[in-house]
Amino acid sequence: MASLQQLRAFLTVAETGSFVAASGRIGLSQPALSLSIKALEEEVGGRLLDRSSRRVALTSEGRQFRPVAARLVEDWHAAFDDIRSLFRMERGRVSLAVLPSVAVGLLPRVAPDFTARYPNVDIEVFDVIAERVAELVRSGRVDFGCSVEPRERAGLAFEPLLHERFLVVHRPDHPLAAAGRATAADLAGHPFIALSRASSVRRAVDAALEPSGRRIRPLFEVEQISTAAILIASGQGLTAVPASCMALMRPHGLVGTPLVEPEVDRVVGLLRREGASLSVAAATLAARFRAAFAAVGQGGEAGGEAGEGAGDGAEASDIR
Repeated sequence: MASLQQLRAFLTVAETGSFVAASGRIGLSQPALSLSIKALEEEVGGRLLDRSSRRVALTSEGRQFRPVAARLVEDWHAAFDDIRSLFRMERGRVSLAVLPSVAVGLLPRVAPDFTARYPNVDIEVFDVIAERVAELVRSGRVDFGCSVEPRERAGLAFEPLLHERFLVVHRPDHPLAAAGRATAADLAGHPFIALSRASSVRRAVDAALEPSGRRIRPLFEVEQISTAAILIASGQGLTAVPASCMALMRPHGLVGTPLVEPEVDRVVGLLRREGASLSVAAATLAARFRAAFAAVGQGGEAGGEAGEGAGDGAEASDIR
C-alpha cells in the first residue's frame, strides 16, 4: 500500500521536475527520495517518471496518476483534520436521555454554559420515562442517560449521584403551607394529581405508601409535570414530586412541603452502556451533569444529598 510519504514525494518531483529541488522542499535526502519513488512505482506496477541526466518528466501513466495522488493526499489531511475537530469539540453531537423530572432541574444548569463554550456541538435530548432511558442507553441510541437505577441492569452501568427527597406541592394558600410537613393521610385527604403509572415518580410514591395500606385515588392522572403544575395552580389539588421539580413549580407560584410520613426519596445518577467509553463531547457534558448533581446535593435547588461518586469537575473525565 502506498504511503503518504511516497505520494508526497511523487507529487513534489512532478511539480519541480527535479529530484534535487524536490529533495530540498520535502526534507528528504536524494537517495531516500529515489527509494520512495521506486517503492511507489513497484506498488502501482510501472514507471510514473521518465528520468534523464537533465530533467524528470511524467510518463503517460504518471500524468493520469498525478490528480489521483493529489486527491489522496488532500483526503488524508482532511480525514485527520476531521477527527481532530471532534477531539477539540469544534464540532460534534451528543445524545442523552433524561427523566423529565431530572431535566426540569438540571438542564437549565448544564446547557447554557456548555452550548456557549462549544457552540458547534449539537445536543439531542430525549426526556422520557425511566424504562425508555434505559432502553435508549442500552441500544446505543444515546450516549448516556440521567435516571434512577434501572430495574434491569444487564448491559448497563449506573453511577449514583444524588439522593433526592420528595415534597408535596401545593398553592401557598393550601392548609399544608401552615403545617410545614405532610403525611400519607394528607395525600389521601386532599384531591391528588398523580403522574402516569409508568413514571418513576409515581412508582416511588406508590411504593412508599404501600406499607401503610393507604391507596390514593387521583383526581387527575397526567403525563407531564408541567400539566400537574398548571392544575395545582388552578386549585385542583396537590401532588408529590422530587425536590428538583420545584424549578418547574415555582414559576406557577407553587410551594413545597416536606413529605415525612412516609419519607419518599429516590437516587438518581448517570447511566451508560457497560464497557463502552464516551466521546470527548459526551464525557464533557456528563461531567457537567455530575457537577450539577453535586450542586443540588450541596443545597442547590432544594433538598438532595450528593451520592457517592458526585464530583465537581466540569471537563471530560474517565467515564469508562
